Amino acid sequence: MIEMYHVYMAYQRDANALEDINLKIEKGSFVLLTGPSGAGKSTLLKLITCQEKATKGQILVGGRNIVRIRHSSIPYLRRNTGIVFQDFKLLNKRTIIDNVSLPLEIIGKSRKEIKHKAWNVLKMVGLQHKIASYPLQLSGGEQQRVAIARALVNDPAILLADEPTGNLDKENSEYIMELLRRANTKGTTIMLATHDKNLIENYHYRVVGLEKGKIISNG
Repeated sequence: MIEMYHVYMAYQRDANALEDINLKIEKGSFVLLTGPSGAGKSTLLKLITCQEKATKGQILVGGRNIVRIRHSSIPYLRRNTGIVFQDFKLLNKRTIIDNVSLPLEIIGKSRKEIKHKAWNVLKMVGLQHKIASYPLQLSGGEQQRVAIARALVNDPAILLADEPTGNLDKENSEYIMELLRRANTKGTTIMLATHDKNLIENYHYRVVGLEKGKIISNG
């Protein structure tokens, strides 16, 4: 599903954010990407979604080398990838259901299908009663659940989550992990970046460890 071969990423000439990354993520797997702040976790996720371009190496997503992808093709690649951010990145002037509907609007789904799928995914995360609310009217945990609903509404093959529980308490963190676990059991490949040691210990998923831009563990 995701393959990386000798991938380097440098923001400055003599400073690699990622160095010689070799990684293979199987379809349907759940992988925890771990390491301290500055280890390169976010950069690695950004390479997979073409938010950043690798300095060197090959990155294959679904068999396609995205390092060489044309800029005009990136939106099509992202149709199959859901993204969850630590800081939610919701549109505060749009309602919850409007936020969740956005990915479907972008790809031109019918209004009937958008309404149906958005409501169903909000029901899945337990927020169907808040569809007319705005993000700032919700708690942090609820906002993160909206962000997950938005990431899942288009049934993505891959879901990338960057510290999705970083600002949440234990109860909300467990709720978020349960939502991601359910998505994984339905076939979505999940890659979750975290530095939360408790989360790593409590969930027995494959762990890929990063430090100073290098993979130091992979098992």
